[in-house]
Amino acid sequence: MTGQPMSFAAHSGPSDWTGLPQTAPGFRPSTHKSASSVEKDYFQPRRDHCGHRATRGAWWSRRSKRAFTLLLSCVLLALCVSVPESALGKLIIDLRNPNRGKMPIAIPDFVSGSSGGISGNALADVLRNDLYLSGLFHVVQAPSDNSTPIDRPDFDRWAQAGVHAVVLAHFETRGDQLVLEARLYDVPMRRLEMGKRLTGRVVDHRLMIHRFGERVMEAITGVQGCFSCKIAFAGQTESREIFAMDYDGKNLGQLTRARTIVLSPDWSPDGRSIIFTGYGNGRPDLWSLDVATGRLQVVSSRPGLNASGRYSPRGDAIAVSLTFNGIPKIFLITPHGDIIKRLTDGRGNDISPTWSPDGASIAYVSDQAGSPQIYAIGVQGGEATRLTLDTNYNTDPDWSPQGDTLAFTARMNGRFQICTIRTDGTDFRVLTTQGSNQEPAWSPDGRMIAFSSTRRGRREIFVMDASGEIQVPVSGIAGKAPAWSPRN
Repeated sequence: MTGQPMSFAAHSGPSDWTGLPQTAPGFRPSTHKSASSVEKDYFQPRRDHCGHRATRGAWWSRRSKRAFTLLLSCVLLALCVSVPESALGKLIIDLRNPNRGKMPIAIPDFVSGSSGGISGNALADVLRNDLYLSGLFHVVQAPSDNSTPIDRPDFDRWAQAGVHAVVLAHFETRGDQLVLEARLYDVPMRRLEMGKRLTGRVVDHRLMIHRFGERVMEAITGVQGCFSCKIAFAGQTESREIFAMDYDGKNLGQLTRARTIVLSPDWSPDGRSIIFTGYGNGRPDLWSLDVATGRLQVVSSRPGLNASGRYSPRGDAIAVSLTFNGIPKIFLITPHGDIIKRLTDGRGNDISPTWSPDGASIAYVSDQAGSPQIYAIGVQGGEATRLTLDTNYNTDPDWSPQGDTLAFTARMNGRFQICTIRTDGTDFRVLTTQGSNQEPAWSPDGRMIAFSSTRRGRREIFVMDASGEIQVPVSGIAGKAPAWSPRN
């Protein structure tokens, strides 16, 4: 790289910054305030022999303009048809392309500027695992190299290794503080793509790396990652409490001490509370937990079942299955428990609601046709539409953040498996095959699914990428009913 070394803003909070590489094919101007000066260096107005700015008419005839426009259109069309994105200078993964491959990325051990404390390998491993679990990257094994400054990468070396992107990072520990500088480079274009400086407590090093990983995902895919999210779940230990952990299973903690059965947790959109069904009063009521204080309060304690509560995307309503006036039906209630409306009717038992990301529709499970199937209905009412047709027993729907896909549990050959379909009922896919797998939950970015599985004996929480190719256990203890927190 021939550009000058980049400097970092010096302040206590995290800061984003972007370097200004030399102009090359596919150059995308930075949002940095000095980016315009780079454009001016390469896009100067045409001037006449006296040095005055020339008008278009002085050198650009109408016939020439038409001919040039036609030629340019043909060239652009040919490029779009025949040239891959990498050749156009774009370090990008097209999430819309079903035939996309995995991007090869190298993440050498982070370079330490101080002695003792946390290791550079441990820090790099957090980011390697994040990008691996996304299912979008091939993480290339990279030897550590403390001799190369992070602002002067050896592009030739990485190109020979077949790497398209490389992350280089330097860190220092100052008492209980960690200062991390990390940079993402585009190897084929030999330029800096994105950089970040993070300052925080050493004990929060995993969160700092997760947040940098989210920025890497945003830079390459256009959508921010969710590696800093938590997963809450219902423990299947003797205490049967609500637990929460990092999405990769670290920092496991117990949130409730109700000493009773708890079921089906769900985070509020602001991440401040979790609703769940609990038997604290000897019956299945809907409860709310203040995550910061641990305070519990009842949301709905109507006679019978108060189950499967799910916050609306805006947090102003909760869809819940109630039986106070007969068989289970889907109701909308306020966060304080007041009934807004009854949503479903008919003879079937209606349970397990899930909201569409725009809040306009709800999918749910009903046995109105004889066996449990998944239906969808508009929040304003109307006729319900059956979505599942490929198997005869389907439960646990969860609507993807993109709004075009449902994950759900289907009974197949005597076991339960995680499947997906598009919201019009097409493109049925089976993602799991080992053991019994249930209760899928989409990550906020739609790239991962958490679920419960018995493949290792006891029921545990697993995480997989959206295609089902990568599946790993994360909970460490027995559990079920995973629920992702919103992004921090």
